[in-house]
Amino acid sequence: MSAAFSRLTRPFSATLPPRSLLLSLSFLEGGAVMIAELVGTRMLAPVYGGSLYVWGAILGVSLAALTGGYFLGGLLSHRPRRQQLLYWALGLAGLWIAAMPELARLFMFIFDRLGAVPAVLLLSLILLAVPLLLLGAASPLIIGLFSHRAFHAGSTAGTVYAVSTAGGILATFLCGFLFIPQYGLTATAQVTGLVLMLLPLLLLLARAQPAVLALLVAVLLLMSPDEPPHRNGPAPVTVLYQSEGLLGQLLVVDVAFTGPGGAQRTDRILFLNRIAQTWINLDTGQPIWGYHHYLTTLGSLLPAGSRALLLGMGGGVLARQLQDLGFQVDAVELDERVAEIATRHFGLQLNGRLVVDDGRHYLRIARERYDLIVIDVFHAELPPPHLLTLEAFQEVRRLLNEDGLLLINFNGFIRGQAGYASRSLYQTLKAAGFHVRILPTRGTEATRNNIFVASFRPLDFSAPRMPLEREGQIIDLRREFLDPDTLEPAAEILVDDRPVLDKLNLPAAAAWRQAYTKNYTKRFAEMDIPLFR
Repeated sequence: MSAAFSRLTRPFSATLPPRSLLLSLSFLEGGAVMIAELVGTRMLAPVYGGSLYVWGAILGVSLAALTGGYFLGGLLSHRPRRQQLLYWALGLAGLWIAAMPELARLFMFIFDRLGAVPAVLLLSLILLAVPLLLLGAASPLIIGLFSHRAFHAGSTAGTVYAVSTAGGILATFLCGFLFIPQYGLTATAQVTGLVLMLLPLLLLLARAQPAVLALLVAVLLLMSPDEPPHRNGPAPVTVLYQSEGLLGQLLVVDVAFTGPGGAQRTDRILFLNRIAQTWINLDTGQPIWGYHHYLTTLGSLLPAGSRALLLGMGGGVLARQLQDLGFQVDAVELDERVAEIATRHFGLQLNGRLVVDDGRHYLRIARERYDLIVIDVFHAELPPPHLLTLEAFQEVRRLLNEDGLLLINFNGFIRGQAGYASRSLYQTLKAAGFHVRILPTRGTEATRNNIFVASFRPLDFSAPRMPLEREGQIIDLRREFLDPDTLEPAAEILVDDRPVLDKLNLPAAAAWRQAYTKNYTKRFAEMDIPLFR
């Protein structure tokens, strides 16, 4: 019976593409899906950050588009012209992926007044819905073309989806560790689109459909280099470094300011996803933010020769200040690019060890003990939840000497809903067995920092080796701490099993993001500094 079936279907099967070609297309489709999602996410990060809510919105749109594509592909998989439909779907998806950088630049700021989540949903629909819908339709169409070759539908579908997934796995590693860091988001998207559409384009040309040449022309026009901006006079912002990566976009700029009376000043700023992480006066080398001086003053309660551990290094300002006080400083930084920036652009020469690792992992594996541990870790506007839990602080206790000091830099909100995260951090430190004080820096809650001071026993703050000065006056630290009795009781203990810090910190993070988008991200865009490269 199978021989008779083969004879009947041989003339029809001869018109079908070979198995190797279909599997190659499936491999390309799987890779393109992952690259589109990664590139789209990284494009949105400089304006909308990388919070759990942003990721959730992007993944939700991506899965919805793929679901629609699977359903559409299933409907089309038995059409007589399904072969041409497959080629057109891949070609158009490639064109859209290549156009993603221009679409992102065109629509990025249109929806920012709606709030982060609605804006990201709308931008994700613009960037990802069409290409992922078309790519989702590709797999059922490929399975439909296999259907006349195989009697086992399950085996056929399994092979196609396995090959597609293999393409996605390879593309994820190549995109995350090579293409995006080395060549940037724009080139990665454009080359991905071109590679995806090239083979379908050739196959359509072989079927005498010259209209597909318009797709190639469109991609080549998108890939043509932009004309460099023309400036009249010196630029107020000079880009020294810009790098894309899975951990976010890093940007180092020099910004010229004109102060009262026409005084000129140049600052150097390190941005992560367009939120400043380090900010110094380039003329003096001193930090602009006051919280560094508070941390240094608190650290000076310990004697010279003490050992310090910094979780989060940034540009290395605090490390340098502590070294000037006689500390031996070890620093843990997750992003190896930051270590390079601290050395090359901020002049850090660390006298201890630099460890490229996740801070929580280092707490777990470290064997050294420290007199001072500073947690100053923000991924753009977001503190990492896993570093600020009860379990994490129990690991800190293991590394902290009996007379040691734990300092945590956090946002300045303490009251109301926006301060719920800070109050929860306070309660979590107390639950971990620390004696805790809260030291706010100057300014409003939206512009200041809260420094959490934790130790095994109450400390004497009367005689730091480096007093805190304000406008030439020495400040008594003992008068600066918040009275814990005035804190609202609403709070919770932060634990590993319930990583809710992103949610609790959302009002504070949104306030930071909105201010930076208005004052820097948009203004940089107006100066022809690209949102991404």
